[in-house]
Amino acid sequence: MNRANFTGTLAFLALFLCLALDGGLAQAETGTFAGRVVDVAGNPIADLPIFVGPAEMEDALDMPLYAFFPEDYPRLRRARTDADGRFSITGIPSGPAYFGALPPDIDSRLPNRLKEINAEGITALFMDALETHSLEALVASSFGMEHADFEPDVEVRALRIRGIVFSPREDYEEIVFGIRPGMHVEDAVVTVQPRMRMRGQLLFQDGTPLSNARINISVRSRQADGSGAGGSSSTPWTDAEGYFVHYLKEKDDDAFYTLVAIYRGLEAEAEPVLLKPGERYDNLVLTFDSKPLSPEPEVQVKAAPAVPDASAPKPQPKLGSNDVWLVNPANSHAYKRIRCETRDEALALAAAEDAHLVTFNDEEEQQWVSAVFGGDFYWIGFSRTAAEWQWSDGEPVTYENWLPADFFSETLDASERNTAVMTIEEGKWYAVNAESVITRFTRMALIEKKINP
Repeated sequence: MNRANFTGTLAFLALFLCLALDGGLAQAETGTFAGRVVDVAGNPIADLPIFVGPAEMEDALDMPLYAFFPEDYPRLRRARTDADGRFSITGIPSGPAYFGALPPDIDSRLPNRLKEINAEGITALFMDALETHSLEALVASSFGMEHADFEPDVEVRALRIRGIVFSPREDYEEIVFGIRPGMHVEDAVVTVQPRMRMRGQLLFQDGTPLSNARINISVRSRQADGSGAGGSSSTPWTDAEGYFVHYLKEKDDDAFYTLVAIYRGLEAEAEPVLLKPGERYDNLVLTFDSKPLSPEPEVQVKAAPAVPDASAPKPQPKLGSNDVWLVNPANSHAYKRIRCETRDEALALAAAEDAHLVTFNDEEEQQWVSAVFGGDFYWIGFSRTAAEWQWSDGEPVTYENWLPADFFSETLDASERNTAVMTIEEGKWYAVNAESVITRFTRMALIEKKINP
């Protein structure tokens, strides 16, 4: 599932099966969705983890808000296909929903505490943990996972119900359907196809693999005829042998793809690879110019005190990925990613380190930061006073990189939003305020400071 789907940023196909299917209803509160999964040639897909997830409709624009990983994982109704590709998913709550796939090894990726209990138990664990931990701390510690860990190897291309075939109009759209209480959908046929991807192995100078580590991947694409360019990023884990997978979004034309891997300030770049739409490349080998590094320490999370201690020292950044300063050789500025609950906390944490929220002076700086820190939602130092946007460090505004004001189905007027977030959409910026839907999912910030010569 593509993370951007959560926001409803792309056009979508709202297929309400509850309007099309009148039979098979009982008085139960939940429904069933059963059938089989096949490839584009009609061959069954065996042992595929699948799910039906919630697609809550946003009242203002009637847009779907899809399940957001990893926080919404406990809400999914899951199954695995058998040898004939068949499945049956029961206990689906009534309302808008969609069908999706998960990685083949999802069970091995989940922490033991989540594998040993059922969905209801996971939900109870999740809610109990929220009593003493922030959502970001829970994701970073108890779940220990990020969105990249839920990326499936296939994408849904069609859904056939009673002989009628429904397909997404655009790549990465979901086919949204509705479940009424007691509805039982039988003999559905879901057609999937492999996703475009680049798979590689990361090694150190002496050939030692970078094992079981969270990395940042950035991919630049350039169309083969030179007519356009793009990019994407992710934060996958490497396996015990140092292998990782990055899934490509840019797949409409023949293009050259250049992959860059970043880990703890180290960077390795692969030679450009020419791929046609739908192709995969699984033979990348990237080598860091470094001897093996020791593993990063695990994040330790403690419950926050009930009453803040007025005598406590200045706030310190929370442990997390990239919790060291990384220097941009182009301008000799240092950058760090920090975890925070709010933008105000990010400002305080930055001040405690004699730094400020990141300022972007030109496209080159933006591209470097995006490549190093990957795609996510980050607070940046742009804010508006009256009708004028300004940087928190006082630098003049020489560069802007905005998304459209309604890109994330925002219901608030653009004039009511006065702070900015760097987003998962190729690092572009989006204006928000305290009421914005994006604000509650922004739990990290990028900070910057000059390095003394």
